[in-house]
Amino acid sequence: MLNAINDMKFVFLALALAIFTQTLTDGTPLLSMWDSFIAMAVVVFLSLVAKEYIKSPLPTFAYATLIGIFLCLPDTVVRTFILDSIGKVGFLSACVPLLTFAGLSVGGQMEELKKLSWKIVVLFFVVSTACFFGASMIAQIGFTMKGII
Repeated sequence: MLNAINDMKFVFLALALAIFTQTLTDGTPLLSMWDSFIAMAVVVFLSLVAKEYIKSPLPTFAYATLIGIFLCLPDTVVRTFILDSIGKVGFLSACVPLLTFAGLSVGGQMEELKKLSWKIVVLFFVVSTACFFGASMIAQIGFTMKGII
């Protein structure tokens, strides 16, 4: 439990940066997004606690996803609060601090990255190409089914 509370320091910083980025993006006042901060912090805290007490190979992100899905089920009491509050924060605004922290994390492991050398570049190209063609095929099927193309 202490690990989860300790990790929440970084979570609060990331959430504050996400909300600040959203304010810069569309001009939403900071004080009107307090519910977004609380909703996202609660979901992350619950996922950190679940990861600590449930012994499984699932990453914390998977627990956050499952908890978010559970909270947004149609019969839950908090559904409208969660959807309305988290809906105020755009995906890109949430990604900015997360990618920043990921970059800082990887920066501390440069020696391990040097061992991977060219292999990581090949992996990047394979994954990027597969994602592009996968998304293109899904879009093609969807547009064809709708009669758009």
